Amino acid sequence: MRKTKIVITMGPALLEGDRLASALATADAVRLNASHGDLEGRLDALKRVRAVSLQVGRRIPVLLDLQGPKWRVGAFDGILDLAQGSEGVFVPPGGEGGAGDAWTVPLPHPELFEGARAGQRWLLDDGNLELAVTVAAPGRVRARVVTGGPLKPRKGVHPIGLDVAFDPLTPKDLVDIRWGVEHGVDFFAQSFVRRPEDVRALQSLIRKAGGMQPVIAKIEHPAALDHLPEILDASWGVMVARGDLGVELGVECVPNLQKRIIASARKALKPVITATQMLESMIENAQPTRAEASDVANAIWDGTDAVMLSAESAVGAHPVAAIEWLARIAEDADQHYRPRVGRAEEAVGGRVSHRTDVAVAFAACRTAAEIGARFIVVFTEGGGAARMVSRLAGDIPVVGVTMDLGNARRMGVMRGVQALLVGHSDTADEALAVVETALAGTFGAEPGDKAVFTLGLPLYKEGSTNTLKVVVI
Repeated sequence: MRKTKIVITMGPALLEGDRLASALATADAVRLNASHGDLEGRLDALKRVRAVSLQVGRRIPVLLDLQGPKWRVGAFDGILDLAQGSEGVFVPPGGEGGAGDAWTVPLPHPELFEGARAGQRWLLDDGNLELAVTVAAPGRVRARVVTGGPLKPRKGVHPIGLDVAFDPLTPKDLVDIRWGVEHGVDFFAQSFVRRPEDVRALQSLIRKAGGMQPVIAKIEHPAALDHLPEILDASWGVMVARGDLGVELGVECVPNLQKRIIASARKALKPVITATQMLESMIENAQPTRAEASDVANAIWDGTDAVMLSAESAVGAHPVAAIEWLARIAEDADQHYRPRVGRAEEAVGGRVSHRTDVAVAFAACRTAAEIGARFIVVFTEGGGAARMVSRLAGDIPVVGVTMDLGNARRMGVMRGVQALLVGHSDTADEALAVVETALAGTFGAEPGDKAVFTLGLPLYKEGSTNTLKVVVI
C-alpha cells in the first residue's frame, strides 16, 4: 500500500472528460492555485472536486495556495519570444513600447518600477529567463535578454538586488482568505513566509473570517531558513517550494535545503510537502525521465509526507498519466523506506519532548514494531496525534479516528494515515468496539491481528492523548 501522499494542482487539463474522476481515484489532496483564474472559476473547480470526491468514495482535502507578495507579469495575448540579446521594455498595463523595442511586457506592480535600477538582474518564469536592466525610468524599465526563451502571461518576476519592503499578505490574499473560509477549503498555504509572525498573521485573519483552517507555510524565502524552527512551531506543516527557493538561493542549493527542511519538519513532528518540477517533463511527455523518478524517490527517502504536481496536472498534456506515474514511483520508494524510531529526545529534540502526547506516540510506534502490530489506531479530534504518529510509524499503517469531517480530510496529506470517520460513543469501550469492527470490515484486519491504540481519556478532548492500549482482533 502506498503511504506517501500525492497532492495535485487543479487546472483546465483535469476538467476534460472524466479525467478528474480518474485523478481523484489516485490523488490524496487537491491544490487550488490562487495565483491563476478568477473566483467564479475557482468555485466551480472546488464544487467539482467535492462532487467527484463523493462519486469515487473518497474524502479529498482542498488546499488553497495564496499568491502572497509574488510579482508576476501581466496578461497579454499569446506567447512572447524574448530572444537572447534582444532589448525590450516593462510597462504598466495598457502602456506601449517604442519603435525600437523587440518586446513589451505589461507589469502590474508599481513598486518594481520604483525599485528598479540599471544593472539589476531580473529572473522570469522561475529563473528560466534572465534579463539585465539597462535603463530604469518612472513607469518604464528597459532590459536586455541574457537568457532567452518563450514568456507566457502571468509568469513570475524575481528581481535580484531589489530591496522593497512588502506585506506578507496582499489585498488579493485578503479577498482569497475570505473566499476560502466562506467555501470551506481545508488548508491555506502561505507563500513567501519569512518569520513565524507571518503565519500567525494569516491564522488571525482566518479566525476573524470565521474559519479554523490550518496553515501550511511555504519555505521559499531565505529569511524563512533563518527562522525555520519557529515557523514549524507556528504552522500546521510546511511545503518545500523548490521553484522560488532555487531562484532565491540557486538551483545548486536546493537538494541540501530540501533535506534540511524535511529533517527539521520530522523533528518538529509536522507534515511536509515537497513541490515543484517533480515530473516536469510530463507536461509534454507521456512518461517521466529516470532522473525525475530518482528525484521523487529521494524526496520520499528524505522523509517527505507528500509530493506535489503543479503544471503537470493543471495544464499538462498527460495529467492522469502523471498522477499515476507519481503513485507508482512513490509506492516503490515506500517499499524501500526504513525510518528508525529511536528515543524521543534523539528524534525530536527539546522543543516537543517532555510532553505526554509525544511520549505516548513514541511508545505506540515502538510497541507496534516490537509486537508486529497490523495497525496503529489514533483517536484524534484535532489531528495532532495523527500527525505525530505518522512521522514515527515507519511501515505500519495508521488509522486516524475522528468525528470531524474536516479533520478526516486533512489526514489526506499525512504519510501512511487513513482516516476513519465515526459517530459519537458514550464510553471508551464502545468507541474501541466500533473501531475494531471497522478494522475488520473496512481495513481488512483478520482474527489474531494486533492493533495498538492511542486515545485520550476522557474521550473527545483535543490534545488529551494519554493512553495506550494493545488490542487483539
